[in-house]
Amino acid sequence: MSVRDVDAIDYIGVNILFRRVYVGLFDELDWRDEREHQDLLTKKIDRYISYVRSGKLLLNYPKVRGYEIVIEYVSMHAMPASAREYWKSRERLLADAGYTVHIRGVDVRHSLGLTVDEPEHVDAEPVEPPALEVLDPDPNSQLTDIADISYLPPLSPKARRQQALPVLRRLAMRQATGR
Repeated sequence: MSVRDVDAIDYIGVNILFRRVYVGLFDELDWRDEREHQDLLTKKIDRYISYVRSGKLLLNYPKVRGYEIVIEYVSMHAMPASAREYWKSRERLLADAGYTVHIRGVDVRHSLGLTVDEPEHVDAEPVEPPALEVLDPDPNSQLTDIADISYLPPLSPKARRQQALPVLRRLAMRQATGR
């Protein structure tokens, strides 16, 4: 996906252990034209918030009801100081609206064949494990517009699927059976 495609959700990931749903924004643009870049990001973030607040996230992914919603920004290019300030202001607005915000960078220089000098030591915060289960939208759910998210109809018993076993239990079962 692209930041230029403001009407699309780039990705949705679910971490079942931490009960979080990640609504991800993938940014492949560099920061040469900061004004345009900031405008595109603002539009895209607004679309993400309207997607969540309209209830479409819960209609398409009913298993994430009650999960913490994390807006995740993934950038392929380093941000200049002014862009970092802009992003910090977006983080504050999203946090005030009740969302958690993560930001991370993706270094694609190795895959492009560019030489990269590796630092001896990197001080970094621990990274949360990636999504452990990716949920497809429920094919039986009705994709309707909801103006008010304060009431969403309860899930019907047919719509509820069996929950997957936690990852650690599955790994223990594999080890016990010798797979």
